[in-house]
Amino acid sequence: MALAAVFLLASPAAASEPSSSGVGIAGAQGPLAGVGFQSGIDVSHWQGYIDWRKVGRTTIDFAIAKATEGTYFVDGYYHRNKQRAEAAGLHFTAYHFANPSRRNGSVYVDARREADWFLQHADLEARNLVPALDLERTGGLGRDALRRWTLAWLGRVEARLDVKPMIYTSPSFWANHLGNTQAAARQGYEVLWVAHWRTHRPWVPARRWNGHGWTLWQWTDCGRVSGIRSCVDRDYFGGDSLAELTIRESRLQRR
Repeated sequence: MALAAVFLLASPAAASEPSSSGVGIAGAQGPLAGVGFQSGIDVSHWQGYIDWRKVGRTTIDFAIAKATEGTYFVDGYYHRNKQRAEAAGLHFTAYHFANPSRRNGSVYVDARREADWFLQHADLEARNLVPALDLERTGGLGRDALRRWTLAWLGRVEARLDVKPMIYTSPSFWANHLGNTQAAARQGYEVLWVAHWRTHRPWVPARRWNGHGWTLWQWTDCGRVSGIRSCVDRDYFGGDSLAELTIRESRLQRR
């Protein structure tokens, strides 16, 4: 079922410390917390130690943590973040930071190896949300090659988890480096996690993701959340229920 995209206009909010709800914004624009959306954060080793018990007492509903990058890096905080976020009652999933290339002469081989590296370390289960591919680098690939790399990674993870991963990207990256292609959305990868900061309404690439709109919106790179000492990315979910994004059956568990 296609997930509905919701747009909300609101006044800018600003705060240097978390509010009484445990969340705030440092000099960023976006919809006011708790109005029309479920709230989330995405984290990595850059946030360091996180007190997930405090996060769990805020209005944050979900967390997405960096698990891997390329075929060589595992985030040193990932497993702790996963365990503690889940224990705090948050919906949770992982993302892979893509490092595309033509290693061994093939974008397909490289994409599959990166996907396997992610699956080996992310340890996602049926109760988790669908995983995400974070696209911010081209690795020197042209538009067509990067499109093929992206679809190969998505297909590999889908084959192993029996779910269609989401794609994280900015509108400009998708337009400039993938030619604003609708290929991913047309092949059923309908869940777009769009990064567009300091705006009340995100630009959705690929003709509004082939009509599906955005599902997750990273609307600031400098939110404040109780339990996290530094700035943290803040996200909103625009569907009806996070259950729509839950992994229902994992082939990894049957292997």
